[in-house]
Amino acid sequence: MSWIKVIGTVRKLLPFLLILLLGLQIHFWRKEKQKVKDFQEVYRIQQKEIEIWRDEAGKNRTRADIAEIKAANANIVLKEDLKMFLKKEVGNLKRNLISYSIVKASTTGDFKTGTADTLYVLNEIKSLPAKKFFINNPDLKFEGLYIPQLDTLTANYQVIHNFDIFYYYKKPGKFPLNIFRRRKAVAEIRFENKGSQADSLFTLVLERRRGLLRSVMGK
Repeated sequence: MSWIKVIGTVRKLLPFLLILLLGLQIHFWRKEKQKVKDFQEVYRIQQKEIEIWRDEAGKNRTRADIAEIKAANANIVLKEDLKMFLKKEVGNLKRNLISYSIVKASTTGDFKTGTADTLYVLNEIKSLPAKKFFINNPDLKFEGLYIPQLDTLTANYQVIHNFDIFYYYKKPGKFPLNIFRRRKAVAEIRFENKGSQADSLFTLVLERRRGLLRSVMGK
């Protein structure tokens, strides 16, 4: 009689168990699907060329898509060198990182400056004639010493990259052809120094899932 009750109970619970099993399968399927999506997103951003142009004020500007991935997948989908770099900079990727940008910039241009006669002390007995020059611009600090007899130039310099970086959403393509296209997150840099430009730009944004308490409280 007890076996009959057990079988009856199992039959009653079976639909709920099947629903639970189906729910778990859907959950894990979505997690794996998200991992694949995040892999593809990071790869797409790393392979895509950045957009570079000069605005009406003559300042160099750069725009690049942002990689938006789940925080839980950061340690899985990022390349080892990038993962170690970010971990060194911000610690725990899952908890501490919201957004992070890596910018490699360079400065090019020509400059002219006058020289001043001076002496280069070779030793206690001998000094050589030399030319000294310096530049003190907002984006370039340069001080040089040229010694003709030694055919030598020594220099101290500091290049200053002064720029603003901001993030926003933008639809790819032109209106009205892009009206039904999905908006993409982009990062943009605006350089103050006319000779500065971005050689590469990689931006990562982690989407963190809120906990149950925060979701209920709306925080």
